[in-house]
Amino acid sequence: MSPIEARREILAKSRDRIEEDTAYAWAARAVAAYQLHRETGGETWIRDAAHYLDEAYEHAALADRTGTVLQDIRHLVDKSVPRGAI
Repeated sequence: MSPIEARREILAKSRDRIEEDTAYAWAARAVAAYQLHRETGGETWIRDAAHYLDEAYEHAALADRTGTVLQDIRHLVDKSVPRGAI
């Protein structure tokens, strides 16, 4: 993202919305990295998946005070990744 794109984003979205969108993007990366790990056996992918999932949880926690986004992220990941796999 360029500074111009970032400026447009922060003018158009609330900080909470930016955190929510970022959480979903990191969660999708975590699932994708896990899938690549399963396909290739590459240990780097599983480490990346764990890192991406941590980022998703961090941004989800910042997205709202109710924990709704965090719960939704957990549910989304659980649909695609066995619990405890990453």
